[in-house]
Amino acid sequence: MSLVKRYLAPADYSAEESWRLVEWCRDIGADEFTIDCVGSDARAEAVVRQPFEKIAHPFSRGEETRERMSGATADDLTRRTRLWELNPDTVGALQQALPNGLLAYDPEGQGWFEDPILYREGDLLLGVLSHEAFAVLRISVLESVRFEAAGFPSHDSLPRVG
Repeated sequence: MSLVKRYLAPADYSAEESWRLVEWCRDIGADEFTIDCVGSDARAEAVVRQPFEKIAHPFSRGEETRERMSGATADDLTRRTRLWELNPDTVGALQQALPNGLLAYDPEGQGWFEDPILYREGDLLLGVLSHEAFAVLRISVLESVRFEAAGFPSHDSLPRVG
């Protein structure tokens, strides 16, 4: 299947619209996700991660090799990645972890979540690079038409920040 890239800017999406986007991705086959938890130290990260883990743990898919949106080197863009099943319960966990929306970047306090990625059959479908304020959606041409018809804003290239 030939894929097109649609670029998304957080400024174009309210929190509510970002969760509608997640449901749209689920409707076209998104079946798993990853998300990073960042903390000022291991203890702070554990405190932030605990409520998410409480909900998401039963849906853990362990670790698999997946494409990521960032890495220390180009080789790190594909690496072992912790995964969870994408379902209504884990979407709820994501909503708690990212209260301002899937595309928001909120580095508050001593720990936060960032860079969520939705996968479809092991392939990156929607990847967010939170601190760079953009996301990429990889979909078919037909899905792109449906995406636009659903009223989701997107760009042909990376949106400029600032």
